Amino acid sequence: MRFTWTIGLLVMPAISHALAQVAGGYVSSGAECAQLNETVVAQVAKGQLALAESMLSKAASSGLDRAGDRCAGFVLNNMAALLSIQGRIAEAEGYAERSLRILEAKYPPTDLTLLRPLSVLASTRFEQGKIAGAREAFRKMESIRAESPADRALVHEIGAVLLHAQGRKAEAESEYLLTFKAWEEAGCGDTANAGSVFNSLGALYVNEQRLEDARRAVDRALTIFSRAKDAVPMDRIKALHVMGVVQARQGAWQESEQTLSEALSMADREVWVEPVLLRSILAAYAYVLRKNHHGREARSIKARAAGIHGDAARSTIVDVTELLIKPKPAKK
Repeated sequence: MRFTWTIGLLVMPAISHALAQVAGGYVSSGAECAQLNETVVAQVAKGQLALAESMLSKAASSGLDRAGDRCAGFVLNNMAALLSIQGRIAEAEGYAERSLRILEAKYPPTDLTLLRPLSVLASTRFEQGKIAGAREAFRKMESIRAESPADRALVHEIGAVLLHAQGRKAEAESEYLLTFKAWEEAGCGDTANAGSVFNSLGALYVNEQRLEDARRAVDRALTIFSRAKDAVPMDRIKALHVMGVVQARQGAWQESEQTLSEALSMADREVWVEPVLLRSILAAYAYVLRKNHHGREARSIKARAAGIHGDAARSTIVDVTELLIKPKPAKK
């Protein structure tokens, strides 16, 4: 699970997504299930969701293997994880819910098997602004004994995001740091999961006006993303988004313009980008363009942002422009 907050707004919670590791060690239903999982997830990765669904349905109707529904539950969770990475949050939530319905019927509520599907569900609900639903999933996660460092990282990370949303920044920072420590203990200190923790910390530090700390944190995230084998373009897009805002808050307008331009260029090359996220990047870029006296380009970008439709009312992403402006000192 990878969450990334940007400046009081949530950017795509990205799940651990090296295809062979999407569900960790929980796909243990035999070789036939493992093969089905690999085939289905590969189709989702290529954007062939309908074909992946068809393959899963066909396998289920043919009896699959002796693991039966359990295998379908595991595969559905992996589909949800990958869809979440791709920014298809509502669809990811639906697949996570289907996965849990199957697995909760097979395992007791405290079984470790349920932890990762619950983490996907919590993240996708939170991303859509369904805070109560995210907390409900998180409470279920807390009832499960997370023994391995990777499992503890999942719990700490979602706890950090919920605390961040509540404005409990000191507690959120502590949970983010515990998340990174757990990833390090799991041997994942240089993976995209760890990078996203630093990006989230960067966003938290911007909220607290700790701009140098924010820059260092996001620099570390970008360094990790540049070398992590499990990183995807969306990871770098989100980190560049945060960095562009940090630079703008520091008054480095030319630097910010270049950074946000790179983020937008990368986003435009992606098959799918969450509309509200794209609109937020565009809004930030237009604001910075105006500051750099590129009025015509700014108007063009602003018009493009206005034409993007997304359920902003339900999303935790907000218009970044108001966050670019340095707060005025309080009157004495």
